[in-house]
Amino acid sequence: MQGTDVWAILFCALFALAVFRSLFHRVGRSSQVPLEGHYQAARHWLEDNGYTIVAVHPRCEWHGYYGTDHYQWPLSADFIVRQGARYFAVILARSRSEAVTETRLRAEWYPVSVAFGVHGLLHMDVDGEQVHHVDFELTHPPSLRWRRMVNRSLWFLGGMLAALALFHGV
Repeated sequence: MQGTDVWAILFCALFALAVFRSLFHRVGRSSQVPLEGHYQAARHWLEDNGYTIVAVHPRCEWHGYYGTDHYQWPLSADFIVRQGARYFAVILARSRSEAVTETRLRAEWYPVSVAFGVHGLLHMDVDGEQVHHVDFELTHPPSLRWRRMVNRSLWFLGGMLAALALFHGV
């Protein structure tokens, strides 16, 4: 048996498998409409309003160390979506009795925003048909702003000096 015969047999077998799968892909599946739960309703709303779903149920862990003690806390969002150049973490309301408090914003949602590197959060209440945009702003002390400005200025001047040396053959 030659090499071309092996490739021809393999191609025919893959073609036959594809034909059988296409013929019997409905066998064993119910023809019922799937349930429309909170996640499906949220997904449809996001897609209909111009959001592109990047990740579903992303998870990460926050780790903290204090001396020899180790602390960890799981962080999760229901979706990570993108609209234009901005990314958002989507958090679905679990029940109508959930109240949004300052403690909850600071302790639960801000770490999610930082951990997933998003520009803000979308808090969706599917039952109440409400969507709230949550944004965080961090104000740095003046000493840090000056330090960053000096650092960026020095990098800019160093780049200008390197370009000047490169183009003038020094």
